[in-house]
Amino acid sequence: MQSPIEDIICGENLKKKGIVCFDQMKVISSKVEKHDPSVLMVTSIPAGKSVGMITAEMAAAMALQGRKVLLVEGDLKRPSLHEWFHMKQPDGIHQEPLKTVLPTFLPGLDVLLASKSAGKPIDVWLSSSFTRHVASWQETYDRIIFSAPSLHSGVEMELLAEGCREAVLVVQRKDKTEDIRKLQAKLEKAACKVIGVVYQQ
Repeated sequence: MQSPIEDIICGENLKKKGIVCFDQMKVISSKVEKHDPSVLMVTSIPAGKSVGMITAEMAAAMALQGRKVLLVEGDLKRPSLHEWFHMKQPDGIHQEPLKTVLPTFLPGLDVLLASKSAGKPIDVWLSSSFTRHVASWQETYDRIIFSAPSLHSGVEMELLAEGCREAVLVVQRKDKTEDIRKLQAKLEKAACKVIGVVYQQ
């Protein structure tokens, strides 16, 4: 049985599409060419599984362009990447967070899943090991993409943004303009440049 993301990319049903078409993902991915290797995050205003799906599609689009990509579960409280790839979520017992890197069905695309006992997200993003991991990943991968927590997660999103260079916003029709501006301001304060917006109906 194929995973949801695998079915979108490799499925025989040509009418079946993901949340966002790959052409749009290619446009967004072209904007990070100036930073090599790049560290990118995808976030939104309310929490939701669509961010995980959009991030997975974006990572797949980049891998299909010949990039070596690491997709990282950054929403430690509400992880969803294991669902999109039909992978078992690690139990995390006696295991350091940010260690479980697994290959996917797509050559060039690896995924780092959040364990069930990853600890407090704030502690993970404030730890010196987070910075070391990102530096280590940059030696191996062309693109590092975080499926990030939402604006409503509070300081978690802001701390993660400090470790990223660029961000893509997932915006929904119900989102308030005030909240969108607030999210953009928090990202810019963390020196994380907004390079694209995915509008979700």
